[in-house]
Amino acid sequence: MPTAPAPPATVEARGPRFGLSRAQRIRRRAEFVRIQGSPVRVTTRHLLLLLALTVTTDETLVPARLGVVASRKVGPSVVRSRAKRLVREAFRLHPEVFPAGLDVVVIVRPGTHLLRLADLAAEVVGAAPALARRARELRNRARG
Repeated sequence: MPTAPAPPATVEARGPRFGLSRAQRIRRRAEFVRIQGSPVRVTTRHLLLLLALTVTTDETLVPARLGVVASRKVGPSVVRSRAKRLVREAFRLHPEVFPAGLDVVVIVRPGTHLLRLADLAAEVVGAAPALARRARELRNRARG
């Protein structure tokens, strides 16, 4: 009886990884709370984006970081997970939309899981001018 082939030993053997790196993710509850307390937000049909400047020890600009929140109002866990995966993939595919030095928490609204990735990505790209304007306001507020 033939046996199944052994799984690949390394990540490279399986192919490239497409997830977000640790530096691109918001991971701690305190960071989520800090960003959610910020009054700066951008709204779209299916998303609410909350913005805050990244807290760094020096003045270097770090890439934008993302956190995604989906409450139970969005649906059961399968629906919430799909919506969050779509948002993360749109963030990964369009990093130019999110200005460097910005922390973004995306609150998913009901119905997001029904979108195709292209539709959600178009919604995110459409919010780019508002994101850039709000990021400038945040930086000016921090300087002044």
